[in-house]
Amino acid sequence: MACFEFELKPREESPSPRGFTGDIGPFGSVVVIRPRGNPKQASLKQVLLSGPSFPDAEFGGGRRILPSLDGGWLKVDGTLVDMDIKVKGVRKGSRWLEMALQDRKYTYTSLGFRKQAQLKRESVTVTLNTGPWDPEKKRSPVRFGKAEGDVDATDLAIALVLEEVDSGCLTTSGALLAIPGRILFGSGYRDEGMPGTE
Repeated sequence: MACFEFELKPREESPSPRGFTGDIGPFGSVVVIRPRGNPKQASLKQVLLSGPSFPDAEFGGGRRILPSLDGGWLKVDGTLVDMDIKVKGVRKGSRWLEMALQDRKYTYTSLGFRKQAQLKRESVTVTLNTGPWDPEKKRSPVRFGKAEGDVDATDLAIALVLEEVDSGCLTTSGALLAIPGRILFGSGYRDEGMPGTE
């Protein structure tokens, strides 16, 4: 499939769930939402993706207030994706996420929540960038995407659902902020967000 670009627009913050919607080239419409929890309860830590041409994708859990790569889980079409955060050092670009879904191997990098992110596998690259913040509307800016190579709906579903997930653990600053918690509580203090538990 040829390279194509797309645009994601934020959903209205209230009363709708947070998230975005867009038309993704030949794959058509998609909606990604981060459902709101009851104000008196903890955050749902959940992101859901749906669209007529897309497999259902769900992200849940994590040790932060938002759904987070650090300790979270991802399912695509009911299949759990193996995820492993890799650390090579403390400099920029030295942290990434490796994922495996059946016979596919992915690498995911991010400059932070709602900043530039890139998902790669063999002959596929999906890149997402965030437009400037709109101070008048006080809402998430438009996001711009580019798909290159033999991209299919599964590749796009993974890249898009991760747009509403806190990826701070892949940044140097996020890693440094996590150090005090790990020293005080150890890695066991994270919410591993095991799927299937309510």
